Amino acid sequence: MKSSVNTFFQSDDTLVLSSPSLRDQAGRIVKACEELNVAGNIILPTSGTTGSSRWVVLSRDALKGSARSVNAHLEIGSDDIWICALPVFHTGGLAVHVRGAESGSEVVSYSAGWSAQDFAKHCHECRATLCSLVPTQLFDLVAQSIHSPPSLRILLIGGAALNHHLRDQAIALGWPIHETYGMTEAGSQVATQRTVETGIEILNCWNARLDNNSILEIRGDNLFSGYLLEAAGAWSFVAPINEEGWFSTGDRMRLSGRMLKALGRGDSMIKVLGEKVELDALQARVESIAGTASGVAAVTDERCGYKLILVFERGVDAVDILNRFNSMSTGPERLSEIFPLKEIPRNSLGKVRRKELNGMINALRERTT
Repeated sequence: MKSSVNTFFQSDDTLVLSSPSLRDQAGRIVKACEELNVAGNIILPTSGTTGSSRWVVLSRDALKGSARSVNAHLEIGSDDIWICALPVFHTGGLAVHVRGAESGSEVVSYSAGWSAQDFAKHCHECRATLCSLVPTQLFDLVAQSIHSPPSLRILLIGGAALNHHLRDQAIALGWPIHETYGMTEAGSQVATQRTVETGIEILNCWNARLDNNSILEIRGDNLFSGYLLEAAGAWSFVAPINEEGWFSTGDRMRLSGRMLKALGRGDSMIKVLGEKVELDALQARVESIAGTASGVAAVTDERCGYKLILVFERGVDAVDILNRFNSMSTGPERLSEIFPLKEIPRNSLGKVRRKELNGMINALRERTT
């Protein structure tokens, strides 16, 4: 089915894009935008803190500017055909449609439930030349030894770090991998490989620098306007951009000229199935249920990027806590297993020492395998 998403940009109304589980908030968000003088923008969800709702406010011009920059970087034109297998209420999916509108290229929506075999079949049928996926989807293609359609010239991979072993396996199956680095706040990409062989390069629309802690900061016309926040029923708008126009991404990087290499998050943010998950927020949520005798840990997982587990000390009803926690959490935030510990390591302020916690979990797992 060809895209109808481009009609979104033929209006100057406030547009709230969200998953079905959040759509009941759309009316309140539109009203909040009007009251806070940020109406007429595109509103997309992003990760927030416990007890709060956080939405990114992006102008249509920012999204179009980002699309034009990506199109120029990858030489995308009207002869190309996109297949979009990402939801429109996330930047990755929305950006595909905007790039199509700006370049005159066709966008074919793959809107069925995800199936690696079915997706590959659709790619063949529509003779797709371009696509954007998250590492979990690529994992499924590789796990089933599915070869790339011969028409595909670029497969953008973003949303989470790509395992080098998985990347090599995908390339061996013919998938033309182009790794990307981006975020909702940037309207999509910040840096992208021009070819399969080259490194990840900052797009021309961005200025980039590192702070004293190697955290990447970006500046450019395609940056978001700010965050729409809700806490305790009250809405506010904040723009975390300094007077010189720089925004801190929170990601530790190595920057060599215009080439970028990720070193990890500078805070408690990780990605599960390509979705941002804030560990400190989840820790506070589990403690509100069970106190400090329980915690949340993240362990690496080849398919999902990370897997979230409930750690607990003696005397805790872990199954009850797991069920209660998951009942109030979205899909990527849900805990998948339980893990007993004699004591959860914490510092003098009571904050979980995550590095030590993960070391304990890995050591105990090795003993039992």
